[in-house]
Amino acid sequence: MPARPAGLRLLALGLAIVALSFAAWGLWRLNTWYLASDQFAFLTFARDLRAGTIFHPDETLELISPEGRRGALARDALAQTYFWRDGRLYSRYPPGFPALLAVAGIVGGEVGEHALNPVLYLLTLVVLAGLTWTLVRARVPTQDSAVDPAAEGASRLDEPDLAAGAAVAAMWILLLLPTQVHLWGITVVRDLPAHLLALLALLAAVRGRMLWCGAALGAACTVRPDAILYATSLAAVVAVLRPSRRSLLGAVLALVAASSPLWLYNLATEGSILRFTQGGEFRDLLGSLPPEEGIVLASDSLLHSGGAFRLANLPMTLPRNVLYLAGAFGWFTLLIAVAVTWAWRRRPLLVAALVPYPVVALLFYSCWSHPDTRYLAGAAACLVPLAATGACVTARTIVAAGGVARSLVLALAALLILRELGWLGALGGFVPAAGRAATAVAVGFALLASVRFFRARTAALAVCATLVPAFALAVVGGTLVARSAALRDSFQAKRVEASRRAVAEIVPRGSLVITSTSLGRPVENLRHYSGVEAFYAEELPLLGINAEKATLRFVLAGRRVFFLLDARDRSSLARLAQAGEVRERGRRGPARVLDWYVDPRKAPRGAVLYEVEIPEERQRQYLEYLRGAERGRRRERGLAPEPDVGLPEES
Repeated sequence: MPARPAGLRLLALGLAIVALSFAAWGLWRLNTWYLASDQFAFLTFARDLRAGTIFHPDETLELISPEGRRGALARDALAQTYFWRDGRLYSRYPPGFPALLAVAGIVGGEVGEHALNPVLYLLTLVVLAGLTWTLVRARVPTQDSAVDPAAEGASRLDEPDLAAGAAVAAMWILLLLPTQVHLWGITVVRDLPAHLLALLALLAAVRGRMLWCGAALGAACTVRPDAILYATSLAAVVAVLRPSRRSLLGAVLALVAASSPLWLYNLATEGSILRFTQGGEFRDLLGSLPPEEGIVLASDSLLHSGGAFRLANLPMTLPRNVLYLAGAFGWFTLLIAVAVTWAWRRRPLLVAALVPYPVVALLFYSCWSHPDTRYLAGAAACLVPLAATGACVTARTIVAAGGVARSLVLALAALLILRELGWLGALGGFVPAAGRAATAVAVGFALLASVRFFRARTAALAVCATLVPAFALAVVGGTLVARSAALRDSFQAKRVEASRRAVAEIVPRGSLVITSTSLGRPVENLRHYSGVEAFYAEELPLLGINAEKATLRFVLAGRRVFFLLDARDRSSLARLAQAGEVRERGRRGPARVLDWYVDPRKAPRGAVLYEVEIPEERQRQYLEYLRGAERGRRRERGLAPEPDVGLPEES
């Protein structure tokens, strides 16, 4: 038997370290500070957990909409990321990820919170490599191996090198393919930790650590309850490995124990361990008609959102999700098919661990009202090891292939290169885009196919060939990094401080800012970074109030009210003039509009900050109206008239 190249393992380790280094550099450079609604919700929940509570104290809601707390139904609040019921404000998201953020905040403050997901992304690369290594090497006894032990022994000799090549290639494929998984590593979202924990559960299961498998899956469910879909892959692994009943019982108990924070949160907020805060999404599960585009609300749309998950969405969303995955993997889809075909008999554990979840997840998330790449991040993560394994198996097969097969490989490589260079002319529209990663791997295959001395060194070359895909992908990754922009400061801390100062110069803490979703996501960032009470005018009806009433009640309480508007918005300005005296307090052009957390792309003419002052006569009229309304309500309930109870006094 030819000796294995001495430096092969070290080369694989070196490529893995380079992949981690490039990933860390890119994550830190692209890490974003600008918050959307769910990111704001996670950080707010984390702050509440650090304060020792799961409920968010917000007296502003009580001030501007005291009637909004009445009734048993929960109302959407804080940009539809929280529920408001019976005077209690709680997050619609489970507590797992906010708990991680709370710990990160204790350790590293605000920078620590924004560094959490980049660190978790690097861990995901390591876990994905470890899972690929384990699955490619894992062998379940088969009838074929029992009949031909010599062949089995020869196969075992090469498998560590095949596993090493696939593991490193998996890291580079995740970095280079447009699966969008990296997006969840540069911002504060819960998808990445959920899938990381689920992949750890798979890794523990294939290594026979069923107790740790249950604990990891339970922890993943506290981050995203739908992580339970990974149980399909775990069930397939169990069917292949057939662990003892005692191990399975331990896994189930560990799952229940690790997911207990989710059950306790459900009990505290919804009154039952089986009532989830996001359960409203499944209210119309068997709906016969697809919902309209945009935000989908239930029949009581001014009280409680939900109903976005419907079986009727499947015919509309499934094809778009399939096209997304096909577009993300491109020609690597063929390598996935190679891996599944190769592993079906030789490595059944590879198929059992990595195929069921993507299939179930694709169907499940296609029942949503619109496709979303974040939902398929776990499916993409499972397909990446298959693509890497297929690439390495193909490289090894090319070495032993005949002249005809090598000619076909050369032709395919030429096709990919010409398509990537745009030299196919009219045929370009009929040939799928290859992408840099697929082209690089194809070039590696072509080099292998063109080597002339296969017969003399076939076995040794087959071992070295397993690293060709990883090396080709590393060349592409290094080229992209060399051409990329300079490093930015840590999560753009200077940008955050500049915005804080710009807002504080005009809007004092305790004031109210009303704005619009057409300007991006200013409310979430005003609340989180500047500590300003802020609402979207579009969300106020969900609280049973409009912008005019909110302004009047805030002014009656002796607080200041500001409106942040697009510089082109004349209609809103006219309505403000009817409510009171409008004074312009500041104006920012498109180059500086981010100072107020306004997305520059949404305000090409800039934004203006107005303050609304209500005349005293109007305040007295409205106060009398409130008192009259309270008297009427008390009469209807048969209570004694106490018109001034709970209402602000005249100045």
